[in-house]
Amino acid sequence: MKYLFPMLCVVGAGAAGYVFEPQITPNLISYNQTKVRYIDGATGEEKDESALGAVKPAPAPVEPPKPAPEPAPVVKKEPEPAPMPEPAPEPEPEPPVVADKGDEMEKPAPEPVPEPAPAGATLGGDEIVKVMQESIKAAQVKEFTFDQVLAWKAGEEETVDGTNYQTGVAAYKAETIFGVKTIQAKALIKDGKVMKWIWPNSGMEIK
Repeated sequence: MKYLFPMLCVVGAGAAGYVFEPQITPNLISYNQTKVRYIDGATGEEKDESALGAVKPAPAPVEPPKPAPEPAPVVKKEPEPAPMPEPAPEPEPEPPVVADKGDEMEKPAPEPVPEPAPAGATLGGDEIVKVMQESIKAAQVKEFTFDQVLAWKAGEEETVDGTNYQTGVAAYKAETIFGVKTIQAKALIKDGKVMKWIWPNSGMEIK
């Protein structure tokens, strides 16, 4: 008997729960839900809504994207013309090479060769000396040389073996058995040239 009453209570509670459960469950759910306050966009009134099933405010209108600005037209730059190369400078001409003649001695001008006097012409004193010098330089005689001559002298006209000659005398230095002596040689001149050399004293021809 002592267990009957508790068992009846349990059965009664189960039956009550079965009967009242559909009515109690919505209230319990509504009681446990979190309340959310919001302002109604249409009326402007402040309302409470549960987190579950609450009406979310309408999203803000999305602005259409602005059209991208058209790209600026690309202006093709013409390539700048290449600079013309400057002409290569012409090399300066080299100055002419001038030989240094400072140390060179001026060569004496050659003495003019006396032209032979015309046939029968009479020579002056200087001309007689020049004719004798040219004869010795040409080695017309071998008894003495031009370097041995100490003095030159024009002489008078003479007749030798029937022929008239103009004469000249050359004094030269020579070695003899008696030592160094000054000896004279006579030139017989005709037609502007020396015909022969002779010894003044003996008249013999000098070879």
